[in-house]
Amino acid sequence: MKKPRTEITNERAKFLLSAYRHNGADAQDPIFRDALEQATRDPDLASWFANQRSFDALVCEKLNSVQPPASLKPAILSGIYSVGSKRRFPLARLLGVAAVLFLSGILLTVMQRRNVRDGHSLSEYESTALAVLSEGPKLDFLTSDLSRTQEYLSQRAVPRASEIPAGLHELPTVGCRAINWNGKMISLTCFTLPSGQLLHLFVVDGKSFGKIAPQGDIQEINGWHVKFRRENGMLLMFISKAPMSELVRYI
Repeated sequence: MKKPRTEITNERAKFLLSAYRHNGADAQDPIFRDALEQATRDPDLASWFANQRSFDALVCEKLNSVQPPASLKPAILSGIYSVGSKRRFPLARLLGVAAVLFLSGILLTVMQRRNVRDGHSLSEYESTALAVLSEGPKLDFLTSDLSRTQEYLSQRAVPRASEIPAGLHELPTVGCRAINWNGKMISLTCFTLPSGQLLHLFVVDGKSFGKIAPQGDIQEINGWHVKFRRENGMLLMFISKAPMSELVRYI
């Protein structure tokens, strides 16, 4: 008789996956099975896991490239032998302390660079948005009136575009939604194009991506057309499956 599958929460899955090796060496380990399956079902967990593996890979890369200065050991030994016998410490302990301080400096540098870099990557943002759209998308507030969608988002203190392309004001909306992405709030507003296709506008605070300057052209990603634009501190992302010839008239 097959053993029933145990439910696993995202919190439990993150606890397990935080020990998962970034190179996939643990893929067949049954300890991680349920957590890995949960990551395939939950977009937020999948985004967190991808970010975690990317960071782990960066740390490993930096640690593998570490070559302590040749003068480090002689300097430590020199310090040991220059003090009196009553203040002498075991060599192994001092070398251990030096190693910890040295590696701590590297890890701190890696984490600072990671935070300065962008906090999140555009690819993770795109993946999260596409995962949301694969659900339908599900909207919090339904209306064909653009002003009402923006009023709804404003009341909930969710990032929104202060200036929307003029062409979009001609289109009816379907509705909007507030999304929590790894602690960052994102707004989604959906428009109906003349062809019947939907045009989705995601807005997030541009500070989440540092000084990254995304490409301004329309890109094609897995059948979707995607375009980024920075506007008054916000990062706008337009996504649609409509033909590019139709999209350029509105975005």
